[in-house]
Amino acid sequence: SSGINAEYGGCSDLELMETLEVNVVGQHIVTNSFYPLLKRAAECNSYVPISCAKAAVINISSELGSIQNTTNSFTTAYRVSKAALNMLTKCQASDFIKDGIVSLSVHPGWVRTDLGGPRAPLSTKDSVEDIAYMIENCTEEHNGKYVRKGLVTEPY
Repeated sequence: SSGINAEYGGCSDLELMETLEVNVVGQHIVTNSFYPLLKRAAECNSYVPISCAKAAVINISSELGSIQNTTNSFTTAYRVSKAALNMLTKCQASDFIKDGIVSLSVHPGWVRTDLGGPRAPLSTKDSVEDIAYMIENCTEEHNGKYVRKGLVTEPY
């Protein structure tokens, strides 16, 4: 409800604001800053079909940002920020495609990092290889999509 200042699911107002600032607002600022260069890249590669080879925005999301697949409030701030990032990706995709720029959200997998923890099944090397594959092989059909390994589309 609007106007309620309550904690739930281990998420304080400050934690939510800070997480949104980093995971959504930061991405928005960076993309806006690079947009003229992305547009120029697409223009310089006008002979290339719309794809990452032409110009692209790749947002690193998470399966925890899927609204359809959410069953609990574990890591609420992170989940909300990744769901918001997915929406930003959809909005960017809708706006940027006219300039030949593809935009998609990528789930990197559950990776052994400080955030993923030691039980995560994927090494950073494997995750980076998966992301590189997605970047090398995405096409206009992936514009606005949320994908994982192999460019498999996931539900928002």
